Amino acid sequence: MDKESLPTVFISHGPPTLLLENIPAREFLKDLGKTYRNINAVLCISAHWMTSKPTVNAIQENATIHDFYGFPPELYQVEYPALGSPELAQRTADLINNNGFACEIDYTRGLDHGAWVPAMLMFPNLDVPVLQLSIQQHMDPEAHNELGKAIESLRHEGVLILGSGGAVHPLGYVPLRPGAKTDQWAYDFDSWLTKSVTQGDYSALINYSKVAPYPERAHPYPDHYMPLITTLGAAGEWAKGEVIHHSWFWGDMGMGAYEFKIK
Repeated sequence: MDKESLPTVFISHGPPTLLLENIPAREFLKDLGKTYRNINAVLCISAHWMTSKPTVNAIQENATIHDFYGFPPELYQVEYPALGSPELAQRTADLINNNGFACEIDYTRGLDHGAWVPAMLMFPNLDVPVLQLSIQQHMDPEAHNELGKAIESLRHEGVLILGSGGAVHPLGYVPLRPGAKTDQWAYDFDSWLTKSVTQGDYSALINYSKVAPYPERAHPYPDHYMPLITTLGAAGEWAKGEVIHHSWFWGDMGMGAYEFKIK
């Protein structure tokens, strides 16, 4: 992979038990890390860090945030002390500030599970710096798309801009459990999403709540959708997406992943 002109990537990180599950999405992330093994750093936009203003974390070594409950005890013992990059954090904040946003820097926050779970599978040797950019509490798709545009130049500097959320994330609408079947409405939303991504239909993706089938079921709360929109904006004006992974987990949880690049 030419690290001087990277695509952007969106992945579905699923529950923290992804580290323990023998499922296709887990193996996909391990292989994805091999594809991007020569990058300079990862800037992760995770669904699990929400702030009122865009914020980047700037520390030398990341603490591992166990921001979940009710999972197997061994998950709370997992540590992923990836290096951070205060220099890249400042560069990211400058780009965002220079493009009409007020960006803040957090000098204490580590990595939430939306970042460290996929990073641990992709880069198990702790040889790639990882930092995070927050999503915003107002959940405005257009604003998140513009935020992505503000950091687009980073992908020309060997930085993998990684959105981490969920292609279909119905937490709060249906119970998610092992062995559950995938409902037709989930298939319908997933098919619409795949079509919109691969056709480069930015308008549809940004206005998903008005044009997609069953958006209120697929994303009852849109935190897991905003990283996709930010990643899309960061890919460049003429970028289109391609499906790099597709599977289901616990019934209606869509584990799709997309790579965005200019053809």
